[in-house]
Amino acid sequence: MLRSTKVLINYERSNAPEFLLKLITNRGYRAGYAKNATEIIAMLSNDQYDVVLTNGNYKALNPDHHTRLQSFSVVVIGIMDSRNQTQDLKADVYFATPFLISELWRALETPLKLRKE
Repeated sequence: MLRSTKVLINYERSNAPEFLLKLITNRGYRAGYAKNATEIIAMLSNDQYDVVLTNGNYKALNPDHHTRLQSFSVVVIGIMDSRNQTQDLKADVYFATPFLISELWRALETPLKLRKE
């Protein structure tokens, strides 16, 4: 993926979003932050993102929100707590915490077209 890739971050741990945002932008990617799943939908509707990086819990979303999220042309990278194996959202790529940052870079550098076809 080109460094012009825009990443939308949604991470529920209070200290992680700022860290991920800084890490991703320092690598040359553009990034934004959504506080919750409803905000993800709103931000995807108003701006063009290529990737959603999330560990969010989507039980609060209704079926229409799930359908809308999956209709956007984005790659979803899900971060799962290694103790909790449930996957609330169908993601294109999953990481179990802790994961190596090199795994994230590799996922972001894999062409979108190959993963979304």
